[in-house]
Amino acid sequence: MTVPTSPLVEIFGPTSSAQLIVYLVFNHGNEFTLSDVAERLKISKAKVNKMKDGLLKYKVIHETRKVGKTSYYRYDRNSKMGKMLYDLVFSAGTAEHAANIAHATATPSPKKDKDDGGGKIIIA
Repeated sequence: MTVPTSPLVEIFGPTSSAQLIVYLVFNHGNEFTLSDVAERLKISKAKVNKMKDGLLKYKVIHETRKVGKTSYYRYDRNSKMGKMLYDLVFSAGTAEHAANIAHATATPSPKKDKDDGGGKIIIA
């Protein structure tokens, strides 16, 4: 998956690090594994694992749980660095730009029944 253009990717180029940050910010409410991220972004798991150390060190992400040998993580919008990256990526563009990126990088949600009354998309 190619990460859509964002200020971070425009400034630093389409590096795997910029793609990872954009992905994490736009999926800040979701848990993820390193394998999930690597697969979605078409980045090697080894590269994502290497970047994980810095993300944990600066509290951009935190481990939420462990199932067997698999760790699950979540983006931390409340950390100092998490807030700064969130503002850079999410707030720097227009609302329409942010909505397009959020839609393109969002983790697919489970299918809903036909008569669920529709859903709402909230971008925060």
